[in-house]
Amino acid sequence: MTKDLYLILIYVIVINLITLIMFYVDKQEHKRHRHAHGIRSHTFLTLAILGGSVGEILGMLLFRHKRHHKEFTILLPIILVAQIVIAVIVLRMYFSTEVSPVGLIPA
Repeated sequence: MTKDLYLILIYVIVINLITLIMFYVDKQEHKRHRHAHGIRSHTFLTLAILGGSVGEILGMLLFRHKRHHKEFTILLPIILVAQIVIAVIVLRMYFSTEVSPVGLIPA
């Protein structure tokens, strides 16, 4: 594995751990103070877009938190699928020596 891919892998692991921990902290805050605002939803969605979507989905499942919020139940899977598609495209381009003009199909 090249240094670039190694750094990307570390980034993805760290951003997902941070997101998972933030989900836990937010859940605990809501347990203590029923009407507490906690961490804002747009913060979590930003973290998902930045690569923490797996951590958020795990947080939803493990901590039973934000499972009924439509913005999470609809947007998180869409973000995750988009990230997987982008990762596949980038990896194919990275490992391909000859790429078609479109960049998706090896020549």
